[in-house]
Amino acid sequence: MYKHLFGHPSGRFYDSIVRFEIHFLWLMSGKDGDCECVLCSKEATRPLMPRPRAPRESVDRNSLGQPKRTREVAVDSGSTTRSSSATGLAPGRPQRQIKAAGAPYAHDEEGTEDIYKYYVKRLEAAKASTKGIEDDIREVNSLDWRAEHEWDGYGGDHLPIYITQIEQQHSFVPRIGELVLWCPHFLDDHYLTLDAKTEEYKFYSFKQKCFRGFPDWRAGVIAAVPSSTTENGRVDFPDILDMPKKVTSLNTAGFRVETFPDPNNDLDKSASKQYRYVPLRNIRPLSHWQVLLRGVPEEKLHPSIQNALTCMTNISLLEKWWFSGEWPTATIRCKGIYLGSELITVGDTVRLVSPSGPRGQPTTCTDVLVVDSIRLNLLDIKSEHILPSSPLLSSASSITLVGRAYTLEVCRHYKVRSAEKLDDAREQKDVPFSPVPHEVVKRLFRPVGADDYGPWYDMHDPAKRYEVSYDQVLGRMYEADAVRLWTGQLQHKFRSGERAQLKPSLDFDVPGITSGRKYATQTDERLPESQGDELLWYWADTRAEALAIETMNGLEVGRYHDIRDTTTLKAWSAQLRIINGQPVTSDLLKFTALPSRKGRPVGSKVVHGKLVKPTDDRYEDVVRDNSSDGDPKSKAKPNSQLASAALVTTDDEEDVVDGDDSDDDDDSENEGDSDDDSHNNNQMTGETKLADSDREVLPSLTARAKEKKEPVATEQIMMSIEGGQGELSDDDAWLNEPVPLARGGTEESEGGDYRPLHVEDEG
Repeated sequence: MYKHLFGHPSGRFYDSIVRFEIHFLWLMSGKDGDCECVLCSKEATRPLMPRPRAPRESVDRNSLGQPKRTREVAVDSGSTTRSSSATGLAPGRPQRQIKAAGAPYAHDEEGTEDIYKYYVKRLEAAKASTKGIEDDIREVNSLDWRAEHEWDGYGGDHLPIYITQIEQQHSFVPRIGELVLWCPHFLDDHYLTLDAKTEEYKFYSFKQKCFRGFPDWRAGVIAAVPSSTTENGRVDFPDILDMPKKVTSLNTAGFRVETFPDPNNDLDKSASKQYRYVPLRNIRPLSHWQVLLRGVPEEKLHPSIQNALTCMTNISLLEKWWFSGEWPTATIRCKGIYLGSELITVGDTVRLVSPSGPRGQPTTCTDVLVVDSIRLNLLDIKSEHILPSSPLLSSASSITLVGRAYTLEVCRHYKVRSAEKLDDAREQKDVPFSPVPHEVVKRLFRPVGADDYGPWYDMHDPAKRYEVSYDQVLGRMYEADAVRLWTGQLQHKFRSGERAQLKPSLDFDVPGITSGRKYATQTDERLPESQGDELLWYWADTRAEALAIETMNGLEVGRYHDIRDTTTLKAWSAQLRIINGQPVTSDLLKFTALPSRKGRPVGSKVVHGKLVKPTDDRYEDVVRDNSSDGDPKSKAKPNSQLASAALVTTDDEEDVVDGDDSDDDDDSENEGDSDDDSHNNNQMTGETKLADSDREVLPSLTARAKEKKEPVATEQIMMSIEGGQGELSDDDAWLNEPVPLARGGTEESEGGDYRPLHVEDEG
């Protein structure tokens, strides 16, 4: 059933009754004040929409144009800011707002200190040094950073743990934040196979021996990955086409995929609520879209597919962990980068855009790079960039990937330098260079079966490293058998020796990647108009900003998170300063209030039904008056309303009235009577154990209670039944046995009123 409630003047709908209720009550109140519903608030704060873009052109799923590199070093004037999108590749977008008044270094619009401005300032101070500076990046004053890392015992260390998990799994396994193609419903006893006659991917039933149509493909975001790897084992090759038996259900053994909303629509993100937990066989990389959607009419394509292709030129860095440099340049090293639809981390093997072949042949992929480091380079840093009022960190910046490069073409060996030698080598096809040994390939390449692609040759001196720009990277290199399964090479049985002849291809999805990047340049409204075949990139601070999503795994993220208001941000800042041992300014002091402890304060006493706290002036007198003199075992014990309620008399004792109704009479009648006062105080505080002297003087407990008009204690009643003068029978000997510790709770005390008999109360 749809929960779309219409009635807003803008024409948009509410996706739940709870959200519509706020607007409805505002209408019923006569429109008094401003409406605080989600649509009215978004309408009031709606940002200026970018200039109108041309209608989306029809997606060409068969064309393969030659990609054109934007530039060798991408120029960016504000790429390292915390809360603004990069402006170098898309000029004209707003930059971060700097709050410089009274600040030792810059803050962003949320008040978080810009740690990178701090390191640049240190770099300027060390400009006379020949070594520069090197230091770990720790954003201890950022709650977002502290929530992802462990530092001095605080935080969860979630991000480093997940990056370590990525290093131990196959490269074909989807990762959190990646854009993928997914099928919500998979036919039982069917497999996704390639129809050799039409070159289309359809459902196939081996029982009926026929194809059963196309899957209902849509694009989505990986919001969660399998968490029950201990019971089910890690995701492996059989999961690509089949669904192996799992011990746990799909909500822990599967991937949570959320349908991707339109990044150009800032208001309607309801598509993210359409999610399912699915196995790996329902998921394919987004770069396969041209191959998988072949044969599907364009009018039947799900809108989310075009939404995902709009983000094929988005980039954002992940886990900046190291700062180093010598004036006037610096480098910030990262552990990962979201490049288009994929996440690339240090240690991955990525495919590179190879140069065009001879005689104008189209671009293919024959080169790979084993990533050793991902770097954000700050170039030409000047003194004015140190000022807190400057929104820039350097005059220019770039993102590069550094590692070891290898190629499948022997003619592109690093010893073949000149173009003449390269042409000769291509003509001869017989260059006397030995390939990289098999043992070295197994050690350097993370994907399994890298040798199945063919012999690998060094593209540079092995003692050095190869550096490429991010726009030269196509995506990850997958395991050889995974590519064979995706392309249909292993969907049939082969004789011995035939399988080894089936070599996978590195460029089987290159047409989809290049066409998707061209489509994103034309349709992403956050980018300026492109000139010709130029590719433009949208550089964002976070993955949530790059995808323009509102929720992730059911939680609001980014600027859509309503809790990040001014008051909450100041409270976070004040609490972080206290945790870090830093002084708190007067303007933040009022925001340092932490949630109070539940229950009454430690050491407080309940006297005559009233709570006396240790901070009260009469606290010492109350403790002294409610303590027994000379008996170290008799200590004051706090009482409560719950304990007092347990001491009320029964219906048989009609003459005994409630102690609360006779407090005033007791005070007047017993004034000056020290023995009675001592007895009343002991009765009020409730000793843990009755003294031996008390057990000997209970001849007529009920009569005395009536005479004193006091409630009868449970321990006294038990001693008076068939026991005589406090003597315990053999059957009641268990009362003296140690009682195990127990924990309870009331509205007055966190630990409860229960006190074991063998434990002395410390008061």
